[in-house]
Amino acid sequence: MRYGRVRFRRYGGLTFKIVCALVIFAVAFLLTDAKLRPAVLDIAAVEAKAVAEQKVNSAVEKAISGSDVNYSDIVAVNYSSDNNITGITTDIVKMNLFKSEISKAVDKAFGKSEYTTVSVPLGSATGVTLFSGSGPYVDVKVGMTAATQTDFENIFEAAGVNQTQHSVMLNLETTVMLTLSGKRITYNVATSFCVAQTVIVGSVPNVTVNK
Repeated sequence: MRYGRVRFRRYGGLTFKIVCALVIFAVAFLLTDAKLRPAVLDIAAVEAKAVAEQKVNSAVEKAISGSDVNYSDIVAVNYSSDNNITGITTDIVKMNLFKSEISKAVDKAFGKSEYTTVSVPLGSATGVTLFSGSGPYVDVKVGMTAATQTDFENIFEAAGVNQTQHSVMLNLETTVMLTLSGKRITYNVATSFCVAQTVIVGSVPNVTVNK
């Protein structure tokens, strides 16, 4: 009986130590998680923004390269009988169709409920410069949705003696909504692309573009 009591006390003390160790580990884990989680989410948001911008640019570039839009398809330079430029007109119907195609391409790139996973190095989350960029890495799932507004802009620049370069720019403003860990972040991605360009010979009047 005496040996049995000693064995019981010995195992009872070991169990107590294991429980204490588990409690300490759990507390340490929760404290570390509470400290690093905000930093991890902030870094994940930055990474997700970069991914979103890349999606927008890739979708627009692909749509433009596959559209085969030429300057003469959407712009007409009007001349007088003595070969002076009287104005420039644009085909508003074709331009609106092109804008619609671009918007659809961007929306398709994100999908109805697009999710992406970004990897965040815990070393960067600590805020210690020495550990910046070092692992281990934590994967964060980020929800992405987007809405795009498009508009055209005409830019005229001097290109030589009696020559003017006319560029038709497509301006996009994409509102991206990120959702991570129950938090929603909204920001705008503004980009511009040249969809048509030519050099006009002759003096361009002050009021030139009629849409």
